[in-house]
Amino acid sequence: MLKRKGGKMQRDPRVRAIRYHLWHSKAMRPLRFSRMRGLRHWTIARAYALFKHRRRQALERDLERQYTAMRAAVEALRLMDERGVVARTEAERAAQQGAGVGRLYRIAMGKQGVWDQVPIEYARVQTEFPAKEPFNEGWRRPRKE
Repeated sequence: MLKRKGGKMQRDPRVRAIRYHLWHSKAMRPLRFSRMRGLRHWTIARAYALFKHRRRQALERDLERQYTAMRAAVEALRLMDERGVVARTEAERAAQQGAGVGRLYRIAMGKQGVWDQVPIEYARVQTEFPAKEPFNEGWRRPRKE
């Protein structure tokens, strides 16, 4: 791989490329700025970090609001009787006790027929190993009769 040319040893470019990719540092070189440029860079980076933080907090607040609304709706379903009347207190709930109380809640929380909606190829967890059966392109939802 080494050859002499004009008294100098030249390395094979393939070996150089392999060594470069094996041993070359992946880390970026540290930035070297003047004082003012460094201050500008720090200011912009800090402002962007604050912007991202505020945006993330707003998203978390929105998700928390949605979660709270869903929890309140599910609780209303749990306390609702067959006429659609929601018990506000435990005394009202005790007076309503019957088969109809919480019926919509039980239906909403039931998981019957979940796998009839989505092909199992999409619903199963992706793994690193191949499946026992390959993906079935001709899959169709079974007809309910």
